Amino acid sequence: MWNVIKKDFLTISRDRSEVLVLLIMPFILIAILGFALGDLMSGTNGIEEIPVALVNEQDIDQAILDLEVDLRDQGIPNEIVADLIANIEDTDPATSFINFLTDPDLDDILAVSTDYDKESAMLALEEEEIAAIVIIPEQFSYHLLSALYLDEGTGSKVELVVQNKEQIQAGIVENIVQNFNDHFNFETSIIQATEGAAVQTDLDTVSFGETVSISMQDPVSAFQYYTIGMAVMFALYVASTVSANAFKEKKSHVFARLMITGETPLRYLFGKFTSAIFLTFLQLAILFSVSHLLFQTFENKNVEFWLVIGLITFVFSATVSTLAMLITSIALRFNNDTVSGIFSGGVITLFAFVGGSFTPVEQISPFIRELGNWTPNGAIMTAYLQMIQGFEISEILPMLYRVCGMAILFILLAVAIFPKRRLT
Repeated sequence: MWNVIKKDFLTISRDRSEVLVLLIMPFILIAILGFALGDLMSGTNGIEEIPVALVNEQDIDQAILDLEVDLRDQGIPNEIVADLIANIEDTDPATSFINFLTDPDLDDILAVSTDYDKESAMLALEEEEIAAIVIIPEQFSYHLLSALYLDEGTGSKVELVVQNKEQIQAGIVENIVQNFNDHFNFETSIIQATEGAAVQTDLDTVSFGETVSISMQDPVSAFQYYTIGMAVMFALYVASTVSANAFKEKKSHVFARLMITGETPLRYLFGKFTSAIFLTFLQLAILFSVSHLLFQTFENKNVEFWLVIGLITFVFSATVSTLAMLITSIALRFNNDTVSGIFSGGVITLFAFVGGSFTPVEQISPFIRELGNWTPNGAIMTAYLQMIQGFEISEILPMLYRVCGMAILFILLAVAIFPKRRLT
């Protein structure tokens, strides 16, 4: 068995294309993605502040005066009119909207300037000094309040002007404005439905869920994420590489000579299993070590962390080895190495996508995230990331049990498929 391991190691290490795929390519991708997406994933400097011009064309004093006249014309008692006007001065829709856009919580997203009039703002937009213009039109508050208190008209609209609606910045500003609009309309609907009465709820006494503490660690960095993502993706190539080498051995009659020396088919198959474990573990260890040395990917981690990482790596290496056994069995049973090409050319890419190697798929779809956790690489990637975030090992074990279950299934299939008689 040791001879099989030694031979596979020497064969792969002398093949420059295999070394490129298993070690050089993943490291290049780790470096590129880590530097390119580092700030975005860490939440710092993800996007630059979006420059926005806020143009307020209305005269609030005139709007309140006009509304007061209309209220009195409706025959509403002076005391009620006075109360309404006093409330309007404190809850002017335009003022609320301006306060919303200039809220400190949006400082990292929007850089709002009120120094523009409409003409200068349009010129600045054409010269790309700003990304969008938000215009509060004349009589904005008057029309909104008339619709609310007098049931007259259809309200008013904030105008949003952008150069290209398809730009990401334009979409962000539009979403922010729409968020305020939806919230304002919702509150207005409540006021109209209750005729201004307070709405009593049991929100303080009803339990809607629970607070779960996940981790006190910092978020996963881009280098940590893509070191794990690329490592588990390219580790799968070991399975197709070992299988391809086994098929070459059959074609060159190496397998037949081994059988003549007294080697049994199943011992040969489990030799490939052991060889793949060694190669996968070595590959992952090299990628993690080099990434840590160059980018301090796993700095300030204790011995317990590395022991658990070693356990996860061993479990994954064993699972990749069972995949190598299964692909080898299929190739030798049907005397065709197409399965290795399909696995390396298509299946690995699919597994990498749903497993989250390219991007955090939970941001795309929770279903894809759950599906990815049923792939060997996806489940192990989740275990690695949970460990980095500070999860207890008891919380990581379910993913390891799941992968071990996959490994057992692959072994049973490989043994069942592998030809037990002499191969021709």
